[in-house]
Amino acid sequence: MERPDRMLKAILATIALFLGIIALRPLFEPSIQAQAQAAKFDHVFIVSTMFLYKGAQGLLVMDRRNANVWFIPKTGDQFGAPVFVIRVPFEKLDQAPQ
Repeated sequence: MERPDRMLKAILATIALFLGIIALRPLFEPSIQAQAQAAKFDHVFIVSTMFLYKGAQGLLVMDRRNANVWFIPKTGDQFGAPVFVIRVPFEKLDQAPQ
Protein backbone atom coordinates (compact mmCIF):
# COMPACT_ATOMS: atom_id res chain seq x y z
CA MET A 1 0.00 0.00 0.00
CA GLU A 2 2.94 2.35 0.54
CA ARG A 3 4.43 1.94 -2.93
CA PRO A 4 1.49 3.45 -4.94
CA ASP A 5 1.17 6.22 -2.32
CA ARG A 6 4.85 7.24 -2.79
CA MET A 7 4.48 7.15 -6.56
CA LEU A 8 1.39 9.36 -6.44
CA LYS A 9 3.13 11.86 -4.15
CA ALA A 10 6.21 11.91 -6.43
CA ILE A 11 4.06 12.58 -9.52
CA LEU A 12 2.11 15.34 -7.76
CA ALA A 13 5.32 16.93 -6.45
CA THR A 14 6.82 16.88 -9.97
CA ILE A 15 3.69 18.50 -11.43
CA ALA A 16 3.73 21.17 -8.70
CA LEU A 17 7.44 21.84 -9.35
CA PHE A 18 6.89 22.31 -13.10
CA LEU A 19 3.86 24.57 -12.53
CA GLY A 20 5.95 26.66 -10.14
CA ILE A 21 8.70 27.00 -12.73
CA ILE A 22 6.17 28.08 -15.37
CA ALA A 23 4.59 30.60 -12.98
CA LEU A 24 7.92 32.13 -11.89
CA ARG A 25 9.56 32.25 -15.33
CA PRO A 26 8.19 35.73 -16.27
CA LEU A 27 9.76 37.21 -13.15
CA PHE A 28 13.29 36.28 -14.24
CA GLU A 29 13.06 36.95 -17.97
CA PRO A 30 13.16 40.48 -19.35
CA SER A 31 9.75 41.64 -20.45
CA ILE A 32 9.22 41.88 -24.18
CA GLN A 33 7.40 45.01 -25.17
CA ALA A 34 5.17 44.88 -28.20
CA GLN A 35 5.16 47.84 -30.52
CA ALA A 36 1.99 48.56 -32.39
CA GLN A 37 2.27 50.14 -35.79
CA ALA A 38 -0.60 51.83 -37.53
CA ALA A 39 -1.79 50.22 -40.71
CA LYS A 40 -0.54 51.85 -43.87
CA PHE A 41 -4.01 52.81 -45.09
CA ASP A 42 -5.94 53.11 -41.84
CA HIS A 43 -7.19 56.55 -42.90
CA VAL A 44 -9.14 55.09 -45.85
CA PHE A 45 -12.82 54.36 -45.21
CA ILE A 46 -14.70 52.17 -47.69
CA VAL A 47 -18.02 53.88 -48.34
CA SER A 48 -19.37 51.38 -50.85
CA THR A 49 -18.01 48.16 -52.33
CA MET A 50 -20.38 48.21 -55.32
CA PHE A 51 -20.70 51.69 -56.80
CA LEU A 52 -21.45 52.88 -60.34
CA TYR A 53 -19.67 56.03 -61.48
CA LYS A 54 -19.89 57.18 -65.09
CA GLY A 55 -20.88 53.68 -66.19
CA ALA A 56 -18.01 51.91 -64.44
CA GLN A 57 -18.36 49.65 -61.43
CA GLY A 58 -15.94 49.84 -58.53
CA LEU A 59 -15.19 50.97 -54.97
CA LEU A 60 -16.12 54.27 -53.40
CA VAL A 61 -13.66 55.24 -50.64
CA MET A 62 -13.15 58.30 -48.45
CA ASP A 63 -9.88 59.64 -47.13
CA ARG A 64 -10.49 60.52 -43.46
CA ARG A 65 -7.55 62.92 -43.36
CA ASN A 66 -9.02 65.47 -45.77
CA ALA A 67 -12.55 64.12 -46.55
CA ASN A 68 -11.79 63.49 -50.21
CA VAL A 69 -14.03 60.86 -51.84
CA TRP A 70 -12.41 58.66 -54.48
CA PHE A 71 -13.77 56.13 -56.95
CA ILE A 72 -11.60 53.13 -57.81
CA PRO A 73 -12.87 51.38 -60.96
CA LYS A 74 -12.71 47.61 -61.18
CA THR A 75 -12.05 45.97 -64.53
CA GLY A 76 -12.11 42.19 -64.34
CA ASP A 77 -9.99 41.14 -61.38
CA GLN A 78 -7.90 44.32 -61.24
CA PHE A 79 -8.52 47.80 -59.92
CA GLY A 80 -7.77 50.88 -61.97
CA ALA A 81 -6.35 54.24 -60.97
CA PRO A 82 -8.38 56.18 -58.38
CA VAL A 83 -10.59 58.99 -59.68
CA PHE A 84 -11.32 62.01 -57.47
CA VAL A 85 -15.07 62.50 -57.02
CA ILE A 86 -15.69 65.19 -54.40
CA ARG A 87 -14.45 66.76 -51.19
CA VAL A 88 -16.97 66.56 -48.36
CA PRO A 89 -17.00 69.81 -46.32
CA PHE A 90 -17.22 68.47 -42.77
CA GLU A 91 -16.51 71.94 -41.41
CA LYS A 92 -20.09 72.92 -42.22
CA LEU A 93 -21.44 70.32 -39.78
CA ASP A 94 -20.48 72.62 -36.89
CA GLN A 95 -22.66 75.41 -38.21
CA ALA A 96 -26.33 75.81 -37.32
CA PRO A 97 -28.76 74.37 -39.90
CA GLN A 98 -30.21 76.89 -42.35
